Amino acid sequence: MVHLADGVLLLAIKRLNGERSERSLFHVLNGKRSATTLQDAFFYDLEPVFGQFPQTTYMYETTLKTLEKRGWLDRKRFQLTEAGELISSPEAVEDLFNRLGGQRRDYNATTWKRLSLFVQTFMSREHARTFYPVQADRSAEQWVKQLLRLDREWKPLMQTFHQEIEQALERIGDPYATAVVYRFTGAFETGLTYEQIAGLLDVDAETARLYFLAGWNELLIQLPEDAKLRGFTYGLSSDQMTFSAHESYELFLKGYSFQQVQATRRLRTSTIEDHVVELAMYLDVFPLEQFVAMEDVVTIEKLRQPTSWALKPIFEEMGSVSYFQIRLVFARLKRGETFV
Repeated sequence: MVHLADGVLLLAIKRLNGERSERSLFHVLNGKRSATTLQDAFFYDLEPVFGQFPQTTYMYETTLKTLEKRGWLDRKRFQLTEAGELISSPEAVEDLFNRLGGQRRDYNATTWKRLSLFVQTFMSREHARTFYPVQADRSAEQWVKQLLRLDREWKPLMQTFHQEIEQALERIGDPYATAVVYRFTGAFETGLTYEQIAGLLDVDAETARLYFLAGWNELLIQLPEDAKLRGFTYGLSSDQMTFSAHESYELFLKGYSFQQVQATRRLRTSTIEDHVVELAMYLDVFPLEQFVAMEDVVTIEKLRQPTSWALKPIFEEMGSVSYFQIRLVFARLKRGETFV
């Protein structure tokens, strides 16, 4: 049987265009915060699934073997077969894929832990019922305890939270809304498992899990800026840049040169280069000409094939630029800039 979750994984492989390895995708699916993996996710439009398929090496190998056995994957080239292309092509697959919000996964996950535990705790207290916390997360427990110590009228706020969730879910629609609603635990109702939600939606458990991830991500996006629910995101950041790159960025903002940043942070040249590439990937404005001569920028853009982000062909063709410089130009091209 073909499941939507299968299509999402196949679409991830398709987007790599045969230019990256099985191991590269494994790191993306597990959300490895390395420079290479972040760049793979950025260039190949895999950010929505970043960290959304945590798997052991054994699980991943089993998955690839299954895809190959079904005739959907050519593992030698790490590309889809014609049958695999068909499975990955439906609009529903791409819609689910693009909603998953892997680039915001920590922000989304922590917000969910806080809110779901708050709802369970508040409702259980209101009805004088003992309960086992729905979230086994020490940080979320402490956050909710501190919140409930505040002297506030919680009943009206709970009504507001309910209205804000309801309005956001109406905009999202099913099946995403259903997957989110049934995950909540109250005083008398326990949130459904993915297997149970799968039964309601007539899908497999993995697709139900993805529906929840996508629905929750979309709900947070749909919330107005002044929504009371946004209080549950306090202290969280949805910024994609790594903390280490941020530290280097702060030094660049103070006017430090590349060499000064490297000396101050006592890191390898390649590490600071990775940080600069992150800046080129995520900043709205980036001084590309400080790192690459404009004539080389133009040449790199002309040499790049429209559907490819492979570095090696351009490096071998030009000979006068580094992989670092090519990655910087690619980052700005990916952001929609053009220099030709």
